[in-house]
Amino acid sequence: MKVVDSGRMTEIDRRAQVEYGIPALVLLENAGLKSYQYLKDRYWGGRPPEGPAVFVAGKGNNGGDALVIARQCFLDGKRDLTIVTSGDPEPVQMGMCAALGIRACRWDGAEAREAIERSSVLFDGIAGTGLKGALKKPLDSLVGAVNASRSFKVSIDVPSGVGDGYRDGDPAVTADVTVTMGLPKLCLYLPSARRLAGAIHTIAIGFPPGLLDADDIPGELLTIETVRSRVPAVEPDSYKNRRGSVAVFGGAAGTTGAAVLAARAASRSRAGLVTVFAERAVYPVIAAQLAAVMTRAWDDSASPEGFEAERFDALLVGPGWGQAETRKAWLGYFLSSGARGVIDADGLNVLASERASLPRRLGGRWILTPHPGEFSRLSGADRAELAGNPLPRVLALAEELEAVIVYKAHVSIVAAPDGRYGILDGMNPSLGTGGSGDVLGGIIAGFLATGLDAVSAARAGVIAHHLAGRMAFAERGWYSAEELVEFVSRASSLEESAARPPRPTRFEP
Repeated sequence: MKVVDSGRMTEIDRRAQVEYGIPALVLLENAGLKSYQYLKDRYWGGRPPEGPAVFVAGKGNNGGDALVIARQCFLDGKRDLTIVTSGDPEPVQMGMCAALGIRACRWDGAEAREAIERSSVLFDGIAGTGLKGALKKPLDSLVGAVNASRSFKVSIDVPSGVGDGYRDGDPAVTADVTVTMGLPKLCLYLPSARRLAGAIHTIAIGFPPGLLDADDIPGELLTIETVRSRVPAVEPDSYKNRRGSVAVFGGAAGTTGAAVLAARAASRSRAGLVTVFAERAVYPVIAAQLAAVMTRAWDDSASPEGFEAERFDALLVGPGWGQAETRKAWLGYFLSSGARGVIDADGLNVLASERASLPRRLGGRWILTPHPGEFSRLSGADRAELAGNPLPRVLALAEELEAVIVYKAHVSIVAAPDGRYGILDGMNPSLGTGGSGDVLGGIIAGFLATGLDAVSAARAGVIAHHLAGRMAFAERGWYSAEELVEFVSRASSLEESAARPPRPTRFEP
């Protein structure tokens, strides 16, 4: 499913009306009606919500959607409901609600405050994606009253206050559920905004498929279904040499576990052969922990010339590798060799510190897997900027380096050099454990070794890692990276259904 910013969604809405003759009122009616039906079936057992319901309607389409839902609730037999308006709500929908006798009041009076305070469920239709900048008075105080309510909060399209320019700390509704129309909105997946949206559900409201699936929409929401369709099945007659070989360069004094985790993950991610190249000082420690993975003593002070990196189908460079001076020459050789691979952890730190002397363009063969701190060092971006909206910076660096970049966070981005990107709506705090990134690097390298292109391998890797985390938490609760590896085999099949992830209590049940 594609992901769009507010400008593109507005264009889709306009073209649906102009080119396909779909009236705006029909789209608005569909949005409210289908959202109500979905919520009723998903959360309330096919009945209207229990307890006092409040519908907060602003002046835009979001407010109109809230009014449609209020009307449907009323027609469904619910009488304990109140409309709270801000600005001038959509006149046709407001007129129908008034004709039915639905109670309405304006913000900010005592009646509105009392209704919001006593509500059991509240529908937020204050402002939509067209918002420019932060909410101003009196809407900021209305958002404050909504958030102070103990009600179950449903935001329509986006939590009010969240838009493409949202910044952490701007006034915004904190929702339990967001029903978004047509396509997922990019602003919902901004790192600082994602926690405000709760469970996100996309509602089809009748936009023509050609507008929603257009090839020139660069963003896509990554799901197991979309990724699986691009990963060929392993042939029944395949064997270890045909399934691909991975070389892992990692492990140094004090960080040998990183190489072990990465190698074990790679061997569970479809690759047929995995070899760890460990410096001589730690070779015995790593070799003792790996039975099915080959271990080779590596002389890091030797010249890399003649190593023949291309005889491996994928390299993984960096987990627990250290940042000794010798690493620069080896990394430069790997990047210039024509080999394909993944750069993680210390490999990224060496690359960041030696950008001027290492190859500037990586030919689309390499996948970089930075977390925000590593990405900041690679790109020079400020951490605060990345917390707001990292996507422009991630896309720019992918184009500059001609590399695939996996930006690791609670919402992850897989960016291609040509401007395409995928978003993984992770929100899985159980993966925030030491060594989890090493496991991810190994998974991606395993997929890459099977012959996938770099973009497909990165996408398959982040999905498999995410699924493994969900499975591990469902079975073990909070787990270590060693335990996470045990679930990689099932997850990398991209066929196992995963249990629900750990989540804040305000997320969906």
